[in-house]
Amino acid sequence: MKSLSFIFVAAFLFLTASCNSGNNSDKLKLNEDRNQVVFFSDEKNYKQESSYYDAIIELKQKYPIVFDKIVVIPAANANQYDNLLKEKRFPAILIVHRDQVLANVNGSATKEQIIEAISAVLTNDSENTKQ
Repeated sequence: MKSLSFIFVAAFLFLTASCNSGNNSDKLKLNEDRNQVVFFSDEKNYKQESSYYDAIIELKQKYPIVFDKIVVIPAANANQYDNLLKEKRFPAILIVHRDQVLANVNGSATKEQIIEAISAVLTNDSENTKQ
């Protein structure tokens, strides 16, 4: 009888732990004094995401500090971030500094288009901090 109650309590704790109202990894911390990379992933358009993944890998090599704390948010949770998204086309990658979107690439884009748009902002930012 004790083992049955133990199994019931363990199952209850497991179920309540998995019923988390929000995933903390989805939360943006926009008060930092550095650029934040935000990637809105869309499982429904996974074929379009391959160019984004390739671009992220290449950009992480060039800008490791900026891409160190990339936040990946499922498109299903994008409604929380209406203030950042002008267009709701996914996948999307943004460079955010505090409350301002510095770069935004969304929808169907090539790896080169993504790298060009993101690098333009990050290169300008690194040049401005050197002065």
